[in-house]
Amino acid sequence: MDLVDGIRTFVAVAESGSFTQAGEQLGITNKVASKYVAALEERLGHVLFYRTTRAVSLTHEGAKWLPHARKVLAALEEADSALRDPADGLSGRLRLTCGTTMGELVVADAVRSFLDEHPAMQVELHLSDALADLAAGGFDLAVRIGIPQDSSLKMRRICTTRLCVAASPAYLARAGWPRHPRDLERHAALLDLNEHPAGRWQFQDADGPLTVAVSGRLAVNSASQTIRAALAGEGVMRAPDIFLAPHLASGALVELLPGHGTVEHPLHLLTLPTAFRLEKVDAFAAVLKRHLAGLGSGPVP
Repeated sequence: MDLVDGIRTFVAVAESGSFTQAGEQLGITNKVASKYVAALEERLGHVLFYRTTRAVSLTHEGAKWLPHARKVLAALEEADSALRDPADGLSGRLRLTCGTTMGELVVADAVRSFLDEHPAMQVELHLSDALADLAAGGFDLAVRIGIPQDSSLKMRRICTTRLCVAASPAYLARAGWPRHPRDLERHAALLDLNEHPAGRWQFQDADGPLTVAVSGRLAVNSASQTIRAALAGEGVMRAPDIFLAPHLASGALVELLPGHGTVEHPLHLLTLPTAFRLEKVDAFAAVLKRHLAGLGSGPVP
């Protein structure tokens, strides 16, 4: 057995949770995939997977070895790119994960631009509000707002985004314009339950930080749904400016209280700790940064 084939098959099985799916990804049968992994286990002297008739899962040793296996494959990919003619462009697969709303409203457009610029590349975009394990999930990178709790990940700050309060012209014509953050207490707020706490919005005024208690009939754990409700004239909402950019530009939504600063958050690109810089990750980071700049996000300090 070729050692590289064994490592590649091991990673594919770990990512997919199935010898059959791994074989389909690699263009081999599930029997050959099983044979490659068994030979790798014999070489390493450890069992890497628990195998049952219903599922395949990593053993403790398999989970421990997975990030190292991915580093080996990353190093090989980096070596291949060093010898590739630049005129040929990037090729291969990029796997990334991000929050659902972030992916739908921002990252998906950046992915399409990336594919337009690099036609030989393939991209898998996984949308989930759960914080994915990059190593276990086989992801090259993640895009997240804020600072991750996992300090082992490498962070690349792409931009800053601020929370923006907005409503539709129809709602404002009916309910009136708030002139001060305190005025929001009398308005119908569209609450995003992903914010903690959802009904307390922070601002800056002349006297310093100000917290306003807001309330409304609709609370949902989706910024895209609060935006949709705001577009329908159902109330006042708050979301990162990069989510609202097209609606603010078209006039479908109007930013409220621009003179009262709201909370800013960094947007990070997260990767696994490795000694290698993957060309495809750098290329996507450049496209994403350019796309975010077009949405009016703040520059990196």
